[in-house]
Amino acid sequence: MRRLLPLAALVALTACSPRPDAEKTATTTEPKTAAPAAAQPPADAPAGQYTLDPTHTRVTFRVSHIGLSRYTAHFNKVDGKLGFDPANPAAQTVTATIDAKSLDTDYPDPKLDFSALVQKEFLDAAKHPLITFKSTKVEPTGPRTARVTGDLTLKGVTKPVVLEATWNGGYKPGAMDPSGARVGFSAHGTFKRSDFGISYGLPAPGTTMGVGDEVEVIIETEFTMKP
Repeated sequence: MRRLLPLAALVALTACSPRPDAEKTATTTEPKTAAPAAAQPPADAPAGQYTLDPTHTRVTFRVSHIGLSRYTAHFNKVDGKLGFDPANPAAQTVTATIDAKSLDTDYPDPKLDFSALVQKEFLDAAKHPLITFKSTKVEPTGPRTARVTGDLTLKGVTKPVVLEATWNGGYKPGAMDPSGARVGFSAHGTFKRSDFGISYGLPAPGTTMGVGDEVEVIIETEFTMKP
């Protein structure tokens, strides 16, 4: 999808203040050492239609395991599109598609294909091979953050889900990526899997003995636009 997310803000450049005249004429026995130049942030990326970079994208989810830990897994195949507009963040759009059969649990015992078991019992991936997200509203919450509401379709059920997104920066063509412009985002959100008809392994009422209902999603992603 968690291919996803949008938002923009201009990065402020910092500059050193000029020294007062009194300091310029002051004498000292110690040699003056020039202050290091402030690091210059990259130029902002231009508006346009961007494509998700799968090699720099990871969609991870976590669920409670018997109340003792947060079981973590991820998806290996994600695709998406981003309509990026730094001048009008609220007008931005993002869509994402996840291959449900690419769910990877990194289970250590090769004798058990635990990833395939989760794909079947939780996602019914054979019948519902795609998980999709389509933004419906982007609300800026800060100079680099936004609340992204969208329709999540999971196991054949579509429900609204909210992601808190952070714009990490961007580059114009030729700055860091000669092949085109690039932008990067982080995002996270939660939803209840029972809202999507996924009840397998839910704890009995009043207990934590099972797999929790709340799913936490963590997304790290980059999008590119060819010149």
